[in-house]
Amino acid sequence: MVDTVVVGQRVPRVDALDKVTGRAKYTADLKLPGMLYGAFLRSPHAHARIKRIDTSKAEALPGVKAVLTQAKLAGRVAKIVDEAHGTSMDFKAFADTKVTYQGEKIAAVAAVSREIAEEAVRLIEVEYELLPAVVDPREAVRPGAPIIHEGLKPCPGPDGTPLVNVLRVVDRVEGDVEDAFARSDYIFEDTYVIPRAHQSYIEPQVAIAEVDPAGRVTCWTSTQGIFSVRNNLARTLDIPPHKINVIGMTIGGGFGAKFGGVVDTYAVMLAQVTGRPVKIVYTREEEFLDGRPAPGLVITIKTGVRKDGKILARKAIAFWDVGVQGGGAGATQRVRGVYDIPNIEFHGYDVATNKPPTGAYRAPGGPQATFASEAQLNKIAHTLGLDPVEFRLMNMREGPEVDFKKTLRAVADAAGWWSRTKGPNEGWGVAIGEWTNGSAASSAVCSLQEDGSLKIFSGLMDITGTDTAMAQIAAEVTGVSYDRVSVVRGDTNSVPMAPGSGGSMITFSMGNAVKRAAEEVRQRILEVASDMLEARPEDLDLRDNRVAVRGAPDRAVTLAEVAQQAAKTTGGPIAGKGSFAREPSATTIAAQIVKVEVEPDSGKVWVRRVVGSLDCGRAINPMAVEGQMEGGAAQGIGWGLWEQMVYAPDGRILNPGFLDYHIPTALDLPDIESVLVEVPTVNGPFGAKGVGEPPITPGIAAVQNAIFDAVGVDLHEVPFTPERVRAAIRARQEGR
Repeated sequence: MVDTVVVGQRVPRVDALDKVTGRAKYTADLKLPGMLYGAFLRSPHAHARIKRIDTSKAEALPGVKAVLTQAKLAGRVAKIVDEAHGTSMDFKAFADTKVTYQGEKIAAVAAVSREIAEEAVRLIEVEYELLPAVVDPREAVRPGAPIIHEGLKPCPGPDGTPLVNVLRVVDRVEGDVEDAFARSDYIFEDTYVIPRAHQSYIEPQVAIAEVDPAGRVTCWTSTQGIFSVRNNLARTLDIPPHKINVIGMTIGGGFGAKFGGVVDTYAVMLAQVTGRPVKIVYTREEEFLDGRPAPGLVITIKTGVRKDGKILARKAIAFWDVGVQGGGAGATQRVRGVYDIPNIEFHGYDVATNKPPTGAYRAPGGPQATFASEAQLNKIAHTLGLDPVEFRLMNMREGPEVDFKKTLRAVADAAGWWSRTKGPNEGWGVAIGEWTNGSAASSAVCSLQEDGSLKIFSGLMDITGTDTAMAQIAAEVTGVSYDRVSVVRGDTNSVPMAPGSGGSMITFSMGNAVKRAAEEVRQRILEVASDMLEARPEDLDLRDNRVAVRGAPDRAVTLAEVAQQAAKTTGGPIAGKGSFAREPSATTIAAQIVKVEVEPDSGKVWVRRVVGSLDCGRAINPMAVEGQMEGGAAQGIGWGLWEQMVYAPDGRILNPGFLDYHIPTALDLPDIESVLVEVPTVNGPFGAKGVGEPPITPGIAAVQNAIFDAVGVDLHEVPFTPERVRAAIRARQEGR
């Protein structure tokens, strides 16, 4: 590992002061002259035909400037791309003949105040003919189920039985699975059920749009990727990208759900027809009715093992509850995990149900598939009388630039696994998850200023402190002290291409782009300084905001002097640009150990200890990596114990808000202990790997395993509510 000065240090976030003092500006803080406010008419039904829409009363209300329906858009249908999830879907702005989920948009209103817009929505008359709804993916695929998308043809299931309402199928077979099952000493087959979960970001979906007389669009938005929003607006509204400028504001969380298309498209459409700026801000209820939550999953896993614990084969059939549109089937591959399973087969189905479309949520599909995989592995270890950690170690595969076993041993050592003790109704659980960070087209510009400071110009949206990491990388390369590096985030009109902040790709992709831009700056600094000091570039030391001749520290110039001198040369001011596209990255493993205490009479589960480890490659900022680990652990455990979007049989959501949708707070979790493991990857900047996705993946399974260790019940349905835990304990006591 290369010795570094700034990289690897615990430095404060570059945006910390603005956020804690309230100076940071969020989209909802903006108010433009003449601005209107948008609101939506939404379907109260999950499945119904629309027989009539009458907007006349709404249009007559004083203060209303526009009412849009699909009929007024001349049937416009385009494509919207979910870049974080790798899927695309048809974009039809409003339902006109049929609604397919509760909360689906039927009309949009723009008015001079939010209150008037909401009153206008209430004045729109819609006549419905109710249709039967289906909310369970197991029911949705059966012949005879209500067809959500008319014209969608059945597809063959794994046993040849036709399945309906299937949007996409992902199949994979490696080796001879049936032969391996025949050679297995034990075969385990279990079905696991995981509900939808909402990303629960604090700032709801929000956007403001303005369209000038020439048709040029400006959009201020809360997004994880300004270029993602620009591209979606171009596709859905048929506007040339060069006529769209997207300005990314401070973002109050996203976790994969804010890549555009939810509100910004509608703000632009209303601005187009009114000629005035339009702001749209979702309410919390709208977030649950028409956000883009993580898909649910019903998965059956069959695993064959030898009596010594060697896994020989695994087969999985997964029905992903993606709502009316979305993806998840590709994540079925996560059932392999980091294990050497020579024979594997899986069939993943994206199943349409009468629920809102789904999107990405931190390690899309990873927590769901990992729960099923890891929960069954714990069951196998218990049945075979093997320690769960040792069982995993004996089945782990090896790979380039990874050390899965080192990461698992690190968390086991930190938690005191080998000498663990437990009291009555206490239990320990272990699980691991993995992710291979993405890579995407990235570019950045670094410029040495006349005072010797450095500016980084980027289109990167900072959610988790990535601007800080970029500043550390540039400081390390150029010799500029960290406190003299600033990151300037521009809009799509003013900065080079940047990927969306998701998929654990930013430090890997943008970090490489910034590093390459900084290396150009460094080279120019040395060239100019070599003339000033009359020394060869290779004989110069660049650090602490100055350039000195090696061995003669008194022969030195400051970076400010270098910058001023460069402006007088034929080369001009010192600036560098760096670009990055796609290069191979390494798999990252997150391991987690949880200790719980269960109250048998009530079924209440208390989390007493959480320890996690993560192979981060190289921690650019250890404090930021630990923050990612702590946040991911909290979300995974929250999904395991509390979080679920609950739907009635007719498709109505029963808990559209934080009063009934419980996310963990500081009162629910203990301090989270984090262990950083650094196995550098060749292509990452200074060896760094992506760290955002993996920490959420093992949490559900670790909690399930801990509950089993505490009270002996093997729970297969998430979340592990007191009711479910208590019922399982009673069933076990009664021998059921």
